[in-house]
Amino acid sequence: MDQFKYEVASELGMTNYQTVDKGQLTSRENGYVGGYMTRKLVQFAEQQLMNGGTLK
Repeated sequence: MDQFKYEVASELGMTNYQTVDKGQLTSRENGYVGGYMTRKLVQFAEQQLMNGGTLK
């Protein structure tokens, strides 16, 4: 899950997210990463279900 978080942060332009002290980031920045991760996970799950797959 951490790797996914770093990939999402990189997509959002936060290239040093893995090494930065998260306490130095604003709640908006941290929330943006978490929110985008959630959005991508929901899209993946919806796509799996539409294709007749399961969420295992």
